[in-house]
Amino acid sequence: MADPMKGTPLEGFELPDDVFGLGAAELAYLMARHETPAGERSRRLLMLDPLSAEDAALLAGASSLASRGWLTVTDDGAAETRSSAELVEYAVGAATRWTRVGLVGENASQMDFAVLVESDTVIALMQPRQLASWFIRLGERDGNTSALVTGLVRERFAANPESGVFLEVQTLDGSTNLAVRQSGSGFEALADVAGPGTGTGGVVDAEGLQGAVSALYAEAVSA
Repeated sequence: MADPMKGTPLEGFELPDDVFGLGAAELAYLMARHETPAGERSRRLLMLDPLSAEDAALLAGASSLASRGWLTVTDDGAAETRSSAELVEYAVGAATRWTRVGLVGENASQMDFAVLVESDTVIALMQPRQLASWFIRLGERDGNTSALVTGLVRERFAANPESGVFLEVQTLDGSTNLAVRQSGSGFEALADVAGPGTGTGGVVDAEGLQGAVSALYAEAVSA
């Protein structure tokens, strides 16, 4: 039997059929189990409605997780998460770094985003869907986040060459960003963007794109 606690590799930005979803109440319940600075940052980046933290919503989230077999209650009344829920709970509550991947279509009205959450051992790629639900894929942190994110950027341009990608990497100590658009056979990569007409950088090739993304992760965090 496969180990249900072992994360699967994140191989691309297009989420495969075997990803799982969590509703707003389920996610709110998992985050409410631990009050940490990392958990609060995760809540802000995932834009959870404060109403989802009310008692009725948390009960609904716990009930839904229990119906999946992802939450059990011991004889002494303690709740314990299982399987994917346990991994998500740990990732968002013990995160050390967050990457917000903003996806811009041919015009500014076509926008989407994903959030890559990294703890010391688990990473979770999370993308919002309808009715405040989230699609999630789990992986093991292997220290090669920049290569993963560069792959997501390149896959985005392969699907839509006219699109743009805005990367914002956050830790509890600060943030950095990078705006990327395809330019001919290369990429325009601008770091430290604070608004229109700002940022430093220029047009780079594929190797330069990897370097620009890697620079976002130059600051060491616990892993």
